[in-house]
Amino acid sequence: MTATLIKHLHRTTVRLPLFASLFLASAAHAQSPSLKDCEQTDSAPKVVRACSAILNTPDLSPHERTRILLLRGTGWTKEEEFAAAAEDFSGAIKLEPDNVTALEGRARALSKLGHHRDAADDWSRLITLQQQNDAYYRNRGMERSSAGLYPEALSDFDKALEINPKGVEAYMGRAQVFHVMKDRDRANKEFEKGIAVNENYLPLHWARAEMAEEWGNSELAIASYVKVLKINGVYEDARRRLQRLGVFTPP
Repeated sequence: MTATLIKHLHRTTVRLPLFASLFLASAAHAQSPSLKDCEQTDSAPKVVRACSAILNTPDLSPHERTRILLLRGTGWTKEEEFAAAAEDFSGAIKLEPDNVTALEGRARALSKLGHHRDAADDWSRLITLQQQNDAYYRNRGMERSSAGLYPEALSDFDKALEINPKGVEAYMGRAQVFHVMKDRDRANKEFEKGIAVNENYLPLHWARAEMAEEWGNSELAIASYVKVLKINGVYEDARRRLQRLGVFTPP
């Protein structure tokens, strides 16, 4: 993406949330932060504090700065501070435009912020770098669908299936697009295609059950929740959904 997006982030998602601002301010007073603190995965706040202090030190090479920005961006993401995460990933991309981790991180942060077209642009950039990565097409398809670009989203899911015919997530993505287009028959057919590939893929049955409830198709919803329980017998939410539909003893 361009400098326009970075300015857009400053204008619409940043000023950083108070939580993020306080961490950045306190980092200046942290005592002897270590790279190990920045790299550890047990405490995201500790990562943010340590990485922030390291970024304030002089003489970091561009490669080192990129790495620390990625680590801090991941920390912000774990704290659900997505505006701050997008800022850090953007900083890393400015230094290394083809950095896959940074592009993936920013795409996911932008999605959480509701900037679906911008997120799709990052997935597009990743596709140019890895043209046979079916997950990238699926992710772009989801962002395009969220942006209301339904034909483009369906095209992405088709490409994902061309690369990986067993990728049931792409069938689920197509079903979700047809669902928002209010084409229930085509949505259900996509679910059936996915189930034919992998009948034990739980998220597929769960998604169909939820959609069937919205359609008022209690029979299909019940059958789908029952299948969820057959795949995972301790899925209590499925039991609660069945009870809501009047089934207190699933077959």
